[in-house]
Amino acid sequence: MVLTYIMFGLLFWLGLYICNRDTYNKLFLTTGLCLLLGAVGLGASLVLSATDLLDQTHLFSALFLHVTFITWMIAALGATTEMEDETQRRVFLWNKLLVVDRVITILPIPIYVLISFKGRFLPWDFSFEWNWILFGTVLLLFAVHLLIKELATQGEAYLPDLFRSLDYSLLFTTIFSGQIALVIQLSSSWNSMTILLLLISICISITFQVFVYPLRAILDSIAFFTFPKLREERAHLRMVEDVQTRLNDQAEPEEMDEEELYRHTRRALSQFGDLQRLAASPLTNLKLIDTRLQDRGADDDVVERAIELKSILLESIGYLKPRQDEAFGTSDEWRYYNALYFPYIIGIKPYSMRYSSDKLDATSLEALAWFRTYVPERTYYNWQTAGAKLVALRLKEKSPANLIAVDKKRSLSPK
Repeated sequence: MVLTYIMFGLLFWLGLYICNRDTYNKLFLTTGLCLLLGAVGLGASLVLSATDLLDQTHLFSALFLHVTFITWMIAALGATTEMEDETQRRVFLWNKLLVVDRVITILPIPIYVLISFKGRFLPWDFSFEWNWILFGTVLLLFAVHLLIKELATQGEAYLPDLFRSLDYSLLFTTIFSGQIALVIQLSSSWNSMTILLLLISICISITFQVFVYPLRAILDSIAFFTFPKLREERAHLRMVEDVQTRLNDQAEPEEMDEEELYRHTRRALSQFGDLQRLAASPLTNLKLIDTRLQDRGADDDVVERAIELKSILLESIGYLKPRQDEAFGTSDEWRYYNALYFPYIIGIKPYSMRYSSDKLDATSLEALAWFRTYVPERTYYNWQTAGAKLVALRLKEKSPANLIAVDKKRSLSPK
């Protein structure tokens, strides 16, 4: 059945895409794994269905259906929760969900029950293909809804990159896997080996398109091994091309409320060491960045805007430093600066057992020992929250509109 192979391809594509969209997001990884498990279960069932092991086919299909459902439940619990600081704890907040969110979140449950208890409490039965088409459709709906909601929270665009990946995957899969399907159909040899070959071809075509940028980076490093400048320029172009499809050009940081601006500021601080992820932040649309780029005559592209945002964040953290002539202090007035500068700028991880401090300088080592000895983890996160709010407030105060208002107020004040 053609619909079955289409469902296999969609599950495999969206699973890989969501995993690759943000590899640091555990919610994306869990959801992508759920879709990939569904694709593997459907594919294995298709291969087994071409044999005489019909009972084993239904048993294997049911087993993967249950495993996929359990994985979906883990993703659903994460999808209906909110983040707490850097601890990435999630608390179930069903009462805060909209009606649409509630419906889409629980929709797989009745479908799963319907499929699992078919023939026992219901008068009709479905083949395993229709089971996966029905359940897979619900999973796709849930995953796309989760993707849109999560990316909207992060301030990133979702449609351009999603459509690019889908279009390219459909095109290449149709061209390459379509030829194999046509040969199998003309030769009337739909057996387990030919079906397996077709599914592998679909997987390879989709994987190549989803991971096109990392693959191009590997190929460029081989082809241009003796041309370091050319490799660097092509890496720059790849990053610009990738970020442009994810950047929300309509974002206006100056118009955000304090809570939204704080959320994006906290996220930008956590991405300080990753220029590519930072370049997709909506904070790169700050009008202050426009002014600073014009002042230094730099190109107005996504990379330069990300570099300028890093400078602004670093300056804002430096503004929290009590005494500029000292590198580190332990009094109360140092707490916000310490909680932002050393973890985000230097990169220390005070409470990670696997963190290696071999490359830290003397000041950073002193700060690391102080955090681990005198600062409880909960207090540390509270300081980071308060410090990030101060940075967000400074970003709002330094916007051109506020600076003009301050200058005007000063000019009108009596001397």
